[in-house]
Amino acid sequence: MSIITNIAGVMVISSMLCTGYPQQLLTTSEIINENQIQVGEKSIVKNLDYLKEDVKIPQLMGGNELKKINLINDTINNDIMPKVNEAEKIAKEYFDKPGQGNPTFPYEVYSKYTSTANSKSIISMYNDYYEYLGGAHGMTYKTSYTIDKEKEELVSLKGLFINGYNYKELINKEIKNQISKNPENYFNSGEEFKGINDNQSFYIDNDDLVIYYQLYEIAPYVAGFPEFKIPLKSFGENFIYYKDF
Repeated sequence: MSIITNIAGVMVISSMLCTGYPQQLLTTSEIINENQIQVGEKSIVKNLDYLKEDVKIPQLMGGNELKKINLINDTINNDIMPKVNEAEKIAKEYFDKPGQGNPTFPYEVYSKYTSTANSKSIISMYNDYYEYLGGAHGMTYKTSYTIDKEKEELVSLKGLFINGYNYKELINKEIKNQISKNPENYFNSGEEFKGINDNQSFYIDNDDLVIYYQLYEIAPYVAGFPEFKIPLKSFGENFIYYKDF
């Protein structure tokens, strides 16, 4: 197994003899500013008879408070690694037991992340985890993370706005408007959308706030991940980080 860490253009490759998932991200003395938060990655690559696995997980490095950085990394790992471990277990069990309906091997597990914003104040990114464990098609799960660089904390959707601002009203109105343009793409012509919740998934992409839903959540599988882009300028100075965008 190899772990590849790519931070600020510096790539470090280290061979691991153990088969377990590495708990510590590799560091390098070549990083110029250790206090500046950087995005690195953990990588797992396996090529087995019963499972093809290519998992890349974003990890933060640097910062001023290691405890806070570790909490963010733990959150990311806990969103992804339990799925990886369960997929590995299922694939091995089916492969070792004949007479299981002759599943087609190898099964597949892929995970990759995309950085969508890195301003003076925040980092935003999302991760797509895909697994195929038999059946008609595989399944993909999206998770996202927006980090306040100064506070070194994950930011909720509510945390993007000043206290008391009714951000939900503007977002709900815009989502309903976008759904109305293609209602056939959604369950019950979009009537099932009742507004965003307090734990709504989102990320920031350039100058847009992106609200998204999982597969099957408000639309059929063929529609993919329903995403609704809302220009950040729509919120004006109610958006805490407006000076960055």
